[in-house]
Amino acid sequence: MDVSLLKEQVQKRVDEILPELVALSDTIWDHPEYNFQEFHACRSMAQLLEKFGFQVTTGVGGIETSVKAVYDSKKAGPNIGIFGEFDAVPGMGHSCGHNLMCAMAVGAGAGLKSVIDQTGGKISVFGTPAEEGGGGKIIMLKNGAFEGLDIAMILHSANDTVVNDISYSRTDLIVNYYGKTSHGATWPEEGISALNPILDLFQIVNSMRLELADKGKILGIISKGGEDPIYIPDHCQAKFTIRSFSMKYKLELLNRFLDICQHVADITNTSMKWEYDGLAYEDIRNNQALEEALEKNFTDLGETVKPRERALGIGCTDMGNVTHEIPGLQSYVLVVPELRGHTPEFQEACKSPAGHRTIAVGSKAMAMTAVDVLTDPDLLSRIRKAFQEMKEKYE
Repeated sequence: MDVSLLKEQVQKRVDEILPELVALSDTIWDHPEYNFQEFHACRSMAQLLEKFGFQVTTGVGGIETSVKAVYDSKKAGPNIGIFGEFDAVPGMGHSCGHNLMCAMAVGAGAGLKSVIDQTGGKISVFGTPAEEGGGGKIIMLKNGAFEGLDIAMILHSANDTVVNDISYSRTDLIVNYYGKTSHGATWPEEGISALNPILDLFQIVNSMRLELADKGKILGIISKGGEDPIYIPDHCQAKFTIRSFSMKYKLELLNRFLDICQHVADITNTSMKWEYDGLAYEDIRNNQALEEALEKNFTDLGETVKPRERALGIGCTDMGNVTHEIPGLQSYVLVVPELRGHTPEFQEACKSPAGHRTIAVGSKAMAMTAVDVLTDPDLLSRIRKAFQEMKEKYE
């Protein structure tokens, strides 16, 4: 089996369908939808995948707006998972380029489908909702939507082409303190301020910054500080995000922070209750063997692959949770140099000729990497070995 010819066929197929991929990306860009409300995007992605010959199901993994499209060659081989996102940034439209990511996933799946009857194996293309804070992939993962995948790949729109990644492990909390209200000017001695423990808590957190350095972060805001300054507040609230590049250290920091919260309540004669604010996003753990294959294909396509630097931005992704359970990666593909995501300028670039070029490159790179996995048993073995080594290292 000539792998170079298979990759040429993949590229040809992506070029053939590129106008339809661009149309998909542009209609999603024109109709920005937010967490769990991506009905237009879900429908548009599903319809195009059906047209390309996939068996498509929506509403998988417990989310109404999710998409799963499968093509099975009926021959033995790995199950290739290709992921796309399509939710917008609240208040900022598609300034993260998820419209491009959805189109790349469809393009990669369709490109791979043109050769998989020769290679054997299965393709599973996913539309994953609510990455911007809703944890769509986490929900789908817990509900078994990704069972049976041998690898999972996603390409993110960016200002450089990069194969490796770093992201925070993140847990968000809401902390409530309860005291006793009274008239602050006339009978202050009868009250117990619920604001004092929150102010004390912020002082303690601020004093920890030197100690924490780059190991972790505790960031917070006062979300409820009382109703009227004349009254001692009986309920105040703060929201915190706790982050680290290490999930283990984040959990240690989380437990320490909760101990501090309780001690502050004890000292101030208040009571404290806390709750999670959304789902925990875990640190990305890209598979090194898969990264190496992707980098070669990017290079063959004429892309300049750069190292992962902080200038690209560091956030959180629910793809991190997936890479803990399935050999996978989140990598990046250039849209426009030096433009940061989540800006109006990047949003405009995601519906431009530069963005349309990104769709072609990303679709081809993922499909070509999948061809490598399908045709090279040694590569699949290295991917599985790297995944096992990661599990042993961290767990």
